[in-house]
Amino acid sequence: MALPHEALLASRRESSHLNVFHGGGFSEAIALRVRDAACENGVEVTMHNLVDFEAFSGGPAQSSPALLLITTVEDEQPCPASAACLRFLRRKSHGPKTLDGLQFAVLGLGDSNLLAVAWRRVDCFGARDCNQAAEKVDSWLKHLGGTRFCRRGEADDRTGNTEIDGWLERLWAALRLSGGAGV
Repeated sequence: MALPHEALLASRRESSHLNVFHGGGFSEAIALRVRDAACENGVEVTMHNLVDFEAFSGGPAQSSPALLLITTVEDEQPCPASAACLRFLRRKSHGPKTLDGLQFAVLGLGDSNLLAVAWRRVDCFGARDCNQAAEKVDSWLKHLGGTRFCRRGEADDRTGNTEIDGWLERLWAALRLSGGAGV
């Protein structure tokens, strides 16, 4: 027989929900990976394109936490979908409570090989150097009143994105600690 707090935790896990935003391409493949892993962690996932983040941000779905997969491409620039999300976040009309109540996590997807082409030296770059768009989105979400439930992750295609698996484990743990946010 389960203890009352274990039953409560189990019901929260069963009813946990996560909104996953991606920009297509590789980030969509990662979103599908997140969705598949979510089942094992008792989390229901709804997938969205990043260009739809603006519509999501003011609606009732915002009560569920959001994972944003942000891709940085060559010259520190966001991919088109990430750029649309960033443009929305940077609107001057937004105040510091625009995203109040939003719980979020950001996973940056970059490729330091693109930096190495410009700088001619591969060994001096890593995930931190190729995820500027994710850093900006993470900062703006926080600035607009969102609450980070998991520290930003950063992956580098040059290293085979090996950082993703460990970060996803931290994501599930953080989501459980946050009480299945949005429940």
